[in-house]
Amino acid sequence: MSQDQFHHYIPRFILKSFSDNFQLKPSSIFSPNASGNFTEVPFSKGPVGSKGNSGGDSVGSNRKGNRRKSSGINKRDSREGDKEGGHEAKEQNPIIDFPIYVYRALEKTIAQSDVSRVYGLQNMYQDIAEVDSMRFEKELAKLECTSATFIHKIRSGEELLLTRTQLADFKRFLAIMTYRSECRREQYYECRFDIMTLLSIRKHMSQNNIDRVQDVWFENLKWIIKTPHDEIIKESSALDPKGVKTPMDTMFALSKYKGPIHVAELMDYYNLVCNYVCVWQAEEGSEFILTDKCFGAFEGDMGVCFHNFYVVSPKYVVVLVNRLYMWDLMKTTGLRKSWFGDELHANPDVIYTKKPMRGAEDFTPTDVFKYKRIVVPKEKVYLCNSILLDASPKYITYKSDISMYRSLRYYDKTKEDLFTFKYGYHVLKREVLANLKAKVNRTHCS
Repeated sequence: MSQDQFHHYIPRFILKSFSDNFQLKPSSIFSPNASGNFTEVPFSKGPVGSKGNSGGDSVGSNRKGNRRKSSGINKRDSREGDKEGGHEAKEQNPIIDFPIYVYRALEKTIAQSDVSRVYGLQNMYQDIAEVDSMRFEKELAKLECTSATFIHKIRSGEELLLTRTQLADFKRFLAIMTYRSECRREQYYECRFDIMTLLSIRKHMSQNNIDRVQDVWFENLKWIIKTPHDEIIKESSALDPKGVKTPMDTMFALSKYKGPIHVAELMDYYNLVCNYVCVWQAEEGSEFILTDKCFGAFEGDMGVCFHNFYVVSPKYVVVLVNRLYMWDLMKTTGLRKSWFGDELHANPDVIYTKKPMRGAEDFTPTDVFKYKRIVVPKEKVYLCNSILLDASPKYITYKSDISMYRSLRYYDKTKEDLFTFKYGYHVLKREVLANLKAKVNRTHCS
């Protein structure tokens, strides 16, 4: 590519909601990668990383501070520059920024960073023709526009309505961002696959004249973004293993697939978009955290995902729930019960255009789905955060010190029984606790 670019794998309009400078107005109109119609409050007089006022939290740059079957991140997001009202936003005041706290797990440090330079990759599409990468980003921006509008409605308390077409675009966007993550890209660039998957990729490369494994990653992305949703679902029907009874039968059926996308990614895409959407709202006094793995982290058993999580703000997470829950069939699978139970599910109310509605043949693109916000008890919020903490994150961001501390304590209490990696996070916990004590001291002194 002729010019260096920083590509976000977590959209900036989501990152900004973790900044104290960000306030939504209900009348906001979202467009690709926009932050919404917000009020910008100067954060500090110095550069990002210098000491400043963060809602009473005075902390500077030296602020002290393999996939498991049950939970984790699927290893198989956006553009630079904001737009508002469909036009490029003019840089009125370069001093205004959106700093968020970022804990870097490898360095065990916490510091303020502006959203423009975190949760992304420099030249994500290196070694890829510039015309291809630009075309892909343009198409992805269209999907992001629909998704940003809906996420804005979630955060601002508006009625949650999606047409059938918008719903398909929203789930498609989530599936693409899951695949477009740093860890999935690294898996292809570093060729980290089990032997059976690698053989399958090599076969796919031979069938589609692809020379390098890393090119498979982008070719899959290109095909998903340029192919209409209905055609992707139709392509997935080629994987329908009718009459299949054993895992070996399934593997044999999948091995016969020959198509424009690697079979494993087609399966992942299909399984994600066939799930149904729920919107979880953290109970008052608790918040969700954000990590580099928070788009697509999951809870499940024996390779079956019960819930896929997409954190969209400190107060809300979009969840793709396994469709078997919709039909009350999960109990027939023989899998363990979900850690979250069944009470955090709600089917949307559907307003059908055709009446009477006899069946799927009467579905129309203009059918409307109405969603509810489901309030999640604090303990389940901390459980969701613990899943993210155990998914080998490189970066962790949060707004509430007390909620972060309680999440870390919950993770410590449950990690031996529930989780794989069982990280310590001693430095992060110590710095969060120190910050809480500092707030208490300031309160007593005031």
